[in-house]
Amino acid sequence: MTPREKVAFACIVTSLVFVSFIAAGSDARADQTTLQESTVNSNDEDATFLPDFDGDGTVDFSDFSQFAAKFGQSEGDDGYETRFDLNGDGEIGFSDFVSFSKNFGKKFSFGMLLPWDLSGIVPIETVRNTPAGTRVFMRTEFDRGRLVDLEMTFIQVVDDFLPPMPVYMVEASDSVLVALGGVAKGMSGSPIFSPQGAWGAIAFGFVAQDNPPYYFFATPMEWVIGSRGTVPLAKRAATWGESNITPLEIPLLSTGLNRIQQHPEGSSSPLSHAVAAGLTQQRQTSFAPGRPLAVGLLLGELTLGGFGTISFVDGDRVYGFGHSMFDSGPVALPIIEAVVLGEISNLQSPVKFAALNPTVRGTLTEDRIPAVRGNLGDGPELVPIRSAYTFPSGAEEELLHTMPTVGVSPDMSVDLVAGAFFRPLLGRIENDPDHSIRVSAEIAFDVTDSTLARTRLYASPEGRLLSLIRSATSDLSFSLALLMGRDDYALQVTEASVDVELIAEPRYARIVEVNADTVASPGDTLDVTASLRVGRRIDRDIDLRLGVPESFPHGVYSLVLGSAAELAAGGGPGFGRFPVEQTLEEAFNDVNSEDDNVVIEALLTFDMPFAPPGGPGVPPGPGRGPRPSTSVRKEVDLVLRGLESALVKVVAPTQQ
Repeated sequence: MTPREKVAFACIVTSLVFVSFIAAGSDARADQTTLQESTVNSNDEDATFLPDFDGDGTVDFSDFSQFAAKFGQSEGDDGYETRFDLNGDGEIGFSDFVSFSKNFGKKFSFGMLLPWDLSGIVPIETVRNTPAGTRVFMRTEFDRGRLVDLEMTFIQVVDDFLPPMPVYMVEASDSVLVALGGVAKGMSGSPIFSPQGAWGAIAFGFVAQDNPPYYFFATPMEWVIGSRGTVPLAKRAATWGESNITPLEIPLLSTGLNRIQQHPEGSSSPLSHAVAAGLTQQRQTSFAPGRPLAVGLLLGELTLGGFGTISFVDGDRVYGFGHSMFDSGPVALPIIEAVVLGEISNLQSPVKFAALNPTVRGTLTEDRIPAVRGNLGDGPELVPIRSAYTFPSGAEEELLHTMPTVGVSPDMSVDLVAGAFFRPLLGRIENDPDHSIRVSAEIAFDVTDSTLARTRLYASPEGRLLSLIRSATSDLSFSLALLMGRDDYALQVTEASVDVELIAEPRYARIVEVNADTVASPGDTLDVTASLRVGRRIDRDIDLRLGVPESFPHGVYSLVLGSAAELAAGGGPGFGRFPVEQTLEEAFNDVNSEDDNVVIEALLTFDMPFAPPGGPGVPPGPGRGPRPSTSVRKEVDLVLRGLESALVKVVAPTQQ
């Protein structure tokens, strides 16, 4: 189109605008035209678009002048700008004019999207020269997958909060944000922008803001994309003046957790702080600025993910959150999908409520103070976690979860593995009494060829399933922590499998009585009977034959019966980390030790000699050497509790 043709067409367009404006005058407050979000970033039929090109809040002649100057431009032309291409077809043409004319005279209101280009970055120096009180906007997904632009007011640039990085202080002045109580959890990373482009990503707030005005801080976009440098980790928790400012919380969303699973009594698990979320089949079709950025930590029936907002997109490269997630540096975490359902206001702080879709859409590769960064496309390598359950009815079920390892701390890895094994089980059972659980686990690690491989039986007096599952979870978590929390080896799980059998009968027993001959001679076999109370109604006797060594001196012996675990010297591994001097192989041997809770042991230990202390022929005693002892064990497939004892005299055969 020649310059003369452009001028002529502009005149025609001007006339048409007047006609459209007059025709629309009586309907200026009509419903806003709904367009495809492709006019801005992506496809979204719920996006209401306002072509306010100059940012004064109204579509008027100033906006028309800018539009007319671009009319006729096509993608590839020097003057072409996507914000004037209202239908996103690559040409600023008549259909774009029709869309513009329908909005002529309209004013900005909640839910509208502005046409400004968020792919351009406003330099820090320009922001410094911007007057306080300037109106800017924050783009975020608000409800039912709908993007909205919300009004903010620029206050100042703050240089002494996280030096060398400045931050932009803004007020959440939009009436919707004021009513909500400020910026919600999950909005971390929402881009702040003006007609000139993207300023930064909302990231920080004061510790307590109970009443408006609500103030927040944005990370400059130049720092978000890494073009200005890095921030020392020591600056992670900073103050400004006398005010405490913290990163906006990244909520952990979890599917498949009921209330009991989320908040077990006394739990410090990351899963216990997860916000319940739905598992959705709805797809996240766009990864544009303002859309959700969900980072998967556990994928499967039980899905757990950190949730924030995309700040900036450069091709397949995405940036979000405006601050770090775990301060992990280089990571390899899966980017998954999320759909915002709405916001919830509460007394502490508002929060976005969203649903997760565990479909992997890319890999998060960096987790640093100014932002998290990743690439859309291929996901990271994930660890398979298999869990199989056998129910009292005979029914069987097998589940497969996956989890990342690079960028997840050992403590969180422990909780994720144990959670994948046991938490799905809680939604499938009632908390019935008189049950037992047998768990067989096999877990492989990198660095070492050793494997955590063991079988354990869990039972209690009541036999309630919820308590038993928690005991099994705690036990396995503890063993994993002992291996993965060491200072000398950085172990990560490479594959994990567990079989859980639910047994509809009590396998818990108390030793209530011991019967044995009260006199024996060296070389004799001592017949011992242990009486057990199994569950609450059943009595059972266990017979053992204990040999008395011929080397035993004459005297009084104590016969003690209990589980091998209770009688073992030192009692096996206790709570707390293994000693540093213990080798990794020794640690594996300890966690893979036999299940001594289900082994009954009869221990015969020298107590005192017949002769007076110090007399001739007195055998060793306390303080004078080792005490003679012997024992016998027998597996009973019952979790044993309690100790019972009796006295046995060892005498010469002629004395019996």
